[in-house]
Amino acid sequence: MQKDQFAYCGLNCARCRANFADIKDKINALNIAFEKVNMKEIVKAIPFMRFKYSGYKKFTTFFSAECPGCRNGGGNPFCSIRKCAHKKSFFTCAECDKLCSKFNTLLKIHDDGEIQTNISGIKQDGLDSYAEKLKV
Repeated sequence: MQKDQFAYCGLNCARCRANFADIKDKINALNIAFEKVNMKEIVKAIPFMRFKYSGYKKFTTFFSAECPGCRNGGGNPFCSIRKCAHKKSFFTCAECDKLCSKFNTLLKIHDDGEIQTNISGIKQDGLDSYAEKLKV
Protein backbone atom coordinates (compact mmCIF):
# COMPACT_ATOMS: atom_id res chain seq x y z
CA MET A 1 0.00 0.00 0.00
CA GLN A 2 1.26 3.44 -0.82
CA LYS A 3 1.50 5.76 2.14
CA ASP A 4 -0.49 8.46 0.36
CA GLN A 5 -3.46 6.08 0.57
CA PHE A 6 -3.83 7.10 4.20
CA ALA A 7 -6.01 10.09 4.92
CA TYR A 8 -4.74 12.60 7.48
CA CYS A 9 -7.08 11.04 10.05
CA GLY A 10 -5.66 7.55 9.46
CA LEU A 11 -8.46 6.13 7.32
CA ASN A 12 -7.33 3.75 4.58
CA CYS A 13 -8.48 5.23 1.25
CA ALA A 14 -8.32 1.84 -0.51
CA ARG A 15 -10.67 0.29 2.06
CA CYS A 16 -13.04 3.24 1.78
CA ARG A 17 -13.08 2.96 -2.02
CA ALA A 18 -13.91 -0.75 -1.77
CA ASN A 19 -16.83 0.00 0.56
CA PHE A 20 -18.11 2.73 -1.73
CA ALA A 21 -17.76 0.45 -4.77
CA ASP A 22 -20.16 -1.98 -3.09
CA ILE A 23 -22.64 0.85 -2.45
CA LYS A 24 -22.23 2.06 -6.04
CA ASP A 25 -23.00 -1.44 -7.37
CA LYS A 26 -26.17 -1.60 -5.30
CA ILE A 27 -27.26 1.86 -6.45
CA ASN A 28 -26.66 0.84 -10.07
CA ALA A 29 -28.80 -2.27 -9.57
CA LEU A 30 -31.58 -0.15 -8.04
CA ASN A 31 -31.35 2.34 -10.92
CA ILE A 32 -31.75 -0.51 -13.40
CA ALA A 33 -34.82 -1.70 -11.50
CA PHE A 34 -36.23 1.85 -11.58
CA GLU A 35 -35.72 1.98 -15.34
CA LYS A 36 -37.55 -1.34 -15.77
CA VAL A 37 -40.63 0.02 -14.01
CA ASN A 38 -40.30 3.42 -15.73
CA MET A 39 -39.85 5.28 -12.45
CA LYS A 40 -39.39 8.64 -14.21
CA GLU A 41 -42.97 8.44 -15.45
CA ILE A 42 -44.33 7.02 -12.20
CA VAL A 43 -43.03 10.01 -10.20
CA LYS A 44 -44.65 12.39 -12.68
CA ALA A 45 -48.00 10.74 -12.00
CA ILE A 46 -47.63 10.69 -8.21
CA PRO A 47 -46.81 14.24 -7.06
CA PHE A 48 -45.45 13.45 -3.58
CA MET A 49 -42.90 11.07 -5.10
CA ARG A 50 -41.28 13.70 -7.35
CA PHE A 51 -39.42 15.30 -4.47
CA LYS A 52 -38.39 11.95 -3.01
CA TYR A 53 -37.10 10.63 -6.34
CA SER A 54 -35.18 13.82 -7.14
CA GLY A 55 -33.69 13.70 -3.63
CA TYR A 56 -32.67 10.10 -4.22
CA LYS A 57 -31.01 11.02 -7.53
CA LYS A 58 -29.09 13.91 -5.93
CA PHE A 59 -28.00 11.74 -3.02
CA THR A 60 -26.81 8.87 -5.20
CA THR A 61 -24.88 11.21 -7.50
CA PHE A 62 -22.36 11.48 -4.66
CA PHE A 63 -21.48 7.82 -5.19
CA SER A 64 -21.16 8.02 -8.97
CA ALA A 65 -17.56 9.25 -9.02
CA GLU A 66 -14.61 7.69 -7.25
CA CYS A 67 -13.28 9.82 -4.41
CA PRO A 68 -9.68 10.85 -5.11
CA GLY A 69 -8.95 10.95 -1.37
CA CYS A 70 -8.57 13.99 0.83
CA ARG A 71 -4.96 14.49 -0.25
CA ASN A 72 -6.16 14.99 -3.83
CA GLY A 73 -9.19 17.23 -3.39
CA GLY A 74 -11.73 14.65 -2.23
CA GLY A 75 -13.40 14.21 1.11
CA ASN A 76 -15.09 16.83 3.25
CA PRO A 77 -13.87 20.28 2.15
CA PHE A 78 -14.52 21.57 5.68
CA CYS A 79 -12.58 18.80 7.46
CA SER A 80 -11.02 20.26 10.60
CA ILE A 81 -8.66 17.28 10.88
CA ARG A 82 -7.17 17.95 7.45
CA LYS A 83 -6.89 21.67 8.20
CA CYS A 84 -5.10 20.95 11.49
CA ALA A 85 -2.69 18.46 9.89
CA HIS A 86 -1.87 20.98 7.16
CA LYS A 87 -1.30 23.72 9.73
CA LYS A 88 1.07 21.48 11.72
CA SER A 89 2.69 20.06 8.54
CA PHE A 90 1.76 16.52 9.65
CA PHE A 91 1.32 13.72 7.13
CA THR A 92 -1.14 11.98 9.48
CA CYS A 93 -2.48 12.62 12.93
CA ALA A 94 -0.19 9.84 14.18
CA GLU A 95 2.35 12.62 14.60
CA CYS A 96 0.20 14.14 17.35
CA ASP A 97 0.29 12.87 20.93
CA LYS A 98 -3.34 11.71 20.92
CA LEU A 99 -6.55 11.90 18.93
CA CYS A 100 -8.14 15.26 19.74
CA SER A 101 -11.77 16.35 19.91
CA LYS A 102 -11.75 16.98 16.14
CA PHE A 103 -12.19 13.19 15.84
CA ASN A 104 -15.42 13.00 17.88
CA THR A 105 -17.81 13.00 14.92
CA LEU A 106 -15.56 10.91 12.68
CA LEU A 107 -15.21 8.20 15.33
CA LYS A 108 -19.01 7.95 15.56
CA ILE A 109 -19.20 7.40 11.80
CA HIS A 110 -16.21 5.04 11.63
CA ASP A 111 -16.93 3.02 14.75
CA ASP A 112 -15.04 -0.09 13.64
CA GLY A 113 -11.70 0.92 15.18
CA GLU A 114 -9.95 1.42 11.83
CA ILE A 115 -8.80 4.94 12.65
CA GLN A 116 -7.38 4.00 16.04
CA THR A 117 -5.74 0.85 14.65
CA ASN A 118 -4.10 2.69 11.78
CA ILE A 119 -2.93 5.64 13.90
CA SER A 120 -1.49 3.21 16.45
CA GLY A 121 0.20 1.13 13.74
CA ILE A 122 1.69 4.21 12.11
CA LYS A 123 3.00 5.44 15.48
CA GLN A 124 4.46 2.03 16.31
CA ASP A 125 5.95 1.01 12.93
CA GLY A 126 6.30 4.28 11.07
CA LEU A 127 4.19 5.18 8.08
CA ASP A 128 6.21 3.42 5.39
CA SER A 129 6.52 0.14 7.33
CA TYR A 130 2.88 0.13 8.37
CA ALA A 131 1.72 0.86 4.82
CA GLU A 132 3.92 -1.99 3.56
CA LYS A 133 2.39 -4.37 6.15
CA LEU A 134 -1.12 -3.67 4.88
CA LYS A 135 -0.33 -4.22 1.19
CA VAL A 136 -3.81 -3.20 0.21
